[in-house]
Order: sequence, then structure tokens, then C-alpha cells
Amino acid sequence: MRKRVSGERRMTEAARIDDEGFDETEIFVGKDVLELLSSSMYVNPLSIFREYVQNATDAIDDAVASGLLSSIDEGRIEINLDHIDRRVVIRDNGKGLSNKDFPARMLSFGASEKRGTDARGFRGVGRLSGLGYVQQLVFRSRAKGDTKVLEATWDGRIVKRMLAKNDSEADLRTIVREAVTLKKLEPEDYPAHFFEVELIKPRRIANDRLLNEIEIEAFVSQVCPCPFSPEFSYGQEIATLLKAHGRAGKSYQIHINGAEEPVCRPYRDYVEYSDTKKASLRSLKTFEIESIDGEPAAVGWLIHHDYQGAIPSAQGVRGLRARVGNIQVGHDRLFLEVFPEDRFCSWTIGEVHVLDGRVVPNGRRDEFESNMHLDNIIAHLRPVGAEVARECRVSSQKRNRLKTFELAADKIYEKLDVLKQGAVSARFAKSIKAEIGTLLAEMRKAVEFDLFEDEDRRAMLGRLASIEKAVDARTTKAEGDIFESLPASKRATYKEVFDLIYDCSVNQVAAKSLIDRMLDRLSRL
Repeated sequence: MRKRVSGERRMTEAARIDDEGFDETEIFVGKDVLELLSSSMYVNPLSIFREYVQNATDAIDDAVASGLLSSIDEGRIEINLDHIDRRVVIRDNGKGLSNKDFPARMLSFGASEKRGTDARGFRGVGRLSGLGYVQQLVFRSRAKGDTKVLEATWDGRIVKRMLAKNDSEADLRTIVREAVTLKKLEPEDYPAHFFEVELIKPRRIANDRLLNEIEIEAFVSQVCPCPFSPEFSYGQEIATLLKAHGRAGKSYQIHINGAEEPVCRPYRDYVEYSDTKKASLRSLKTFEIESIDGEPAAVGWLIHHDYQGAIPSAQGVRGLRARVGNIQVGHDRLFLEVFPEDRFCSWTIGEVHVLDGRVVPNGRRDEFESNMHLDNIIAHLRPVGAEVARECRVSSQKRNRLKTFELAADKIYEKLDVLKQGAVSARFAKSIKAEIGTLLAEMRKAVEFDLFEDEDRRAMLGRLASIEKAVDARTTKAEGDIFESLPASKRATYKEVFDLIYDCSVNQVAAKSLIDRMLDRLSRL
């Protein structure tokens, strides 16, 4: 049973602690911090590729700034997958870490030197993101002038074993001593300046995602700072817009398994809703958002198309997506709240590049840290969401009217075929003509919808004129009298029977086919 401590005793202890201070007290960092920095950081295992590519782009920027590379176009990020030995190596030709700095940087936690700079990473925790998914995590690097390549190996099996131990006194330092090995390597087989991370024996997750080239490329193309594809006509215009805003306009050459062509963003000149249904993009809209103090807070773009419905997620382009330093933050529904209806978010194609340094991604980069500067951007995005919603509704109305137009046209041709067949009575033929008149009126009304583009309206008017001409030319009888071979006394009866078949049938085409067979049979009697 816990002993009760008197108020006087508590005050005495507090006074003693205050007098002594913390100079002699050792700060204890528990081992579970490592689990938070590795396996607990990300929901999507592929996020580790974003973290390592992000660090690679910063290293290439440093190399350009120091004169090692003339421009980022000379930078190269390679992702190589070895399916047999189950290894992934991500290497860049950036500035690299010097032999002097390498040990301290590889053994530090949350102490990035990038905070407050223009770099994309700044928390110093993404480096260990792969530790929770592999047997071993290896880092290698050298800077220009170094005589050795330094290597730091984290043994994920030791880390997991020590984390699983019921040892509350084990701290982070103990795990590092047990799990990390530092080595010096001869530099012959390595570039003059580089950094690489090697994932050894990654776990088989779902569709072996960490070694699945298709999934990795799809993820990298959407999330990482890849160039636009030459097949995307608006790419150059967007790139020019972003180029004026520093990191937002930078793209890097990322190659997977030695491919000659770099990975490109997934945007193309069309939206592919299915194997048989494609829609062309229509127009580009760009916008800029000011911060609370009048400085640029964000720049973005939106592409209007025909808004036929939700874009399949496999296309990798749907949603108004957020990017910082040209790296995606979160998912395609991050700005869901700016749309009047949630569904319109998945009908959208566009991006918002955040420029305001006070709008900061959280540690997992799946959301932004909430503050008034983020609220300002969201408030300015609401009109963008409203514009998309308007376009979606107009597109829906246009499709409905076009559908009415086409259905009416199909029905008219069906009824003209019945008249041409010549098997119905004069009374029934008159009613068919009246129905054709009603259908023509529906088509004319559909054409009058004022939101149709001039080109669409001209095409519809041309089709309507052709149908009206066909109606005027068609008579109630076919060439010759199909009842000529039948007794005159039975012709009226047959016509009444055929009238009933047409009148009672839901499918006029099927009814006509049946009557054609009956007429053929009667002609043989």
C-alpha cells in the first residue's frame, strides 16, 4: 500500500531538488523512442522511398551550391532493386557526408542541421524510416577529397529483439551500441562524392511492395520531385510557373533499375476512366495565394476537363494535391474540405505548392501542422473548390442533355424503321409520326442548352438536320405492299395483330424482328 507523504515532506524534497538543480542528473532517453522513429512513423511502407529521395535532393542541391555539380540537371538519384538477394539501394551523386561528419550524423536523432534552411528535410528522423521494415539498414557516403568510404550498419533484428525485451532501464544509447556497426571501406568502387542507403532483406508486405518495381515507380512518380512527361502538353507551362518559386520548380532525375529515361509525373493529355473510355484535358488555370502578411503563400494549378465522374485512383492524378519543395504532402484527399461536396475532390486534377515556411508538414508528412497560416491557404482554396464543383455540375447537366438527345435520336430511327416496314395500320402509323414529332422537340430543346460549347452545338445541329431530313423522306409504306400476296380480307386483321405486338412490346427492335419473321413466314403460305 502506497504510503501517504505529508505536505511538509513534499515541500522539503522539492526544496532539496531545486537546491541541487539538474547538473548531476543524467537525462534518460528510453529505447521506445527508436520504435517511434522507425516502424511507427509511417502508415504506407513506400513512404521510406520519399524520405530517402527527399534527402537525396537536398544533397544534390548542396552539391550545386558548392560547385560540385553545375546544375541539378547533373544530379542523379538511382533506385536499384535486387529481387534475388532482396536488396534495395538508393544512391545520389550529391555532396555526400565527409568522413569527419559521418559518424555523428548517422548516430544522431532529431538533430538535423537543415532546420531553418531551404532544405526539404529538417527533423532528422526520416533516415531511420526503413529500420522497421528490413533486417539491416546500411548507410554509406564520402565527400570530395575523402580517402575512405564510411559505412554505418543498423541491424534491425537486434533492434527488434532489444525493443521486445521487458527492460525498462534500457535506453537509446544501449541499443545504438549493440545494433550499429561503423566501418571504413576502400573507395575504389564508389563515386568521388555520394550518399547511399541500402535496405537488406525487406519484409514481404502485401504485394512485396518494397521490391515491387511497378508500385515503387507509381509512388515515386506521384510523390517525389520528378519532371513532367513530354506527353503532358501543359507540363512546360506549369514548370515555368513554378520555376519562379525556388524549390517548388525543381525536379530531379530519378532512375529505377538503370532505366535510361527518368521517372516522370503521371499527368498526360487525357483522363483514362476505363480501357475504352478516355477524356481529353480542356484548359489550364493557375492561381496564387497571398499569406497573411501579403507575401506568396502558395501557387497552384488546376486543369479542367469534361468531369465525367471520379477519376480512377490508379491514374495517379486525381485530387487537389499539396506539395512542399515539390514533394507531395499527404494524399489526394488532403484538401477535401475546400469542396462543397466531397465527391468532387476525386473529379479534380490539380496541385497546390505551399511556399509559406510557416505552413509545415507534420512528422509523417501526411498532414500539415494546424495554424492560422494553413487556415489562410484553405480559405483561399475554397473558391477553387467551388469552381470545380460548378464545372462538375455543368458537365453533368451537359451529359444529361446529350444523353436525352442521343436516346431521342435512337428512338426516332427505330420508329422510322417500323414505318418503313409497312406492317402497321394507318392509325398506328399516325401515332408513330406523332411520337417522332415529340422526340424531335426533345432534341431541339436539348440543343438549346446554353452551356454547350459552340463546337458541340454545331455537331448536334448537324445531326438533328440529318434526322429531320430522314423523317421527311420516310413514308408509311415500304417499296411495294408487303401484304400484296395475302388475301385482302385478312390484311386488316394482320395489321391489327402487328399493331398490338408493337403496342405491347417494351423493345421495339425486338418487336420489329419478330414481325419480320412472321411476314417472311406468311409470304411462303
